[in-house]
Amino acid sequence: MEILIVDSDGDFARRLKTELLGMGRKADLFECCERAGESALERNYSLLIVNVEKVGDECSRFIESFNKARSTPVIVVSRNAEMETKIHHFKIGVVDYVVKPVDFEEFLARVDLQLRKRTLLSDVTSKLVFDDLTIHLSSGCVERAGRSINLTQQEFATLLYLARHQGKTVSRQTLFENVWGSKNLHQANLVNVAIGRLRRKIDHSFEKKFLHTVHGIGYVAEYRD
Repeated sequence: MEILIVDSDGDFARRLKTELLGMGRKADLFECCERAGESALERNYSLLIVNVEKVGDECSRFIESFNKARSTPVIVVSRNAEMETKIHHFKIGVVDYVVKPVDFEEFLARVDLQLRKRTLLSDVTSKLVFDDLTIHLSSGCVERAGRSINLTQQEFATLLYLARHQGKTVSRQTLFENVWGSKNLHQANLVNVAIGRLRRKIDHSFEKKFLHTVHGIGYVAEYRD
């Protein structure tokens, strides 16, 4: 099980990584959420530990968009002990909020609890089924008509977001913001490229299509003859 740590406090992050290694857990370190975003979506981390300063900062926005695309648990560490900030982050999906300075023995116990929960969840068959298309949430695998389809983490996140909004038109911008975690419209063409790859993998060999373009708006996932 690998863990992603995002914290600009290098001393804290390095000590946490060392403590996690002592538990037999590997961790990747990033100083900011902008740099961590791509890795968070592409790698199959078991847990994210993210430093947040206040509601609406870069990492707070990153957590909100990440939680819409993935089911990986997120623990916030912060010097901000304001109740409103804590409540906001619980509402956007964090599983725990720990105020610095951290008692490492207690914090590692909280981390271990989330990882054990993650293990129990992965032992349970967790999947979305749409006719002959099956999306396995715990393993990140996709099957259609019993045939395994190999997707990158980014492609899987894109498919999962559309599938969770089945029958609803999702704009390119919305998809880009919630899967890529960015509002940089200059890179929005990445969505068109990703959808093109997904279609070739998901729909190309089948008469009944699952992914459709809503011209001038975005995309919709639903079976049509």
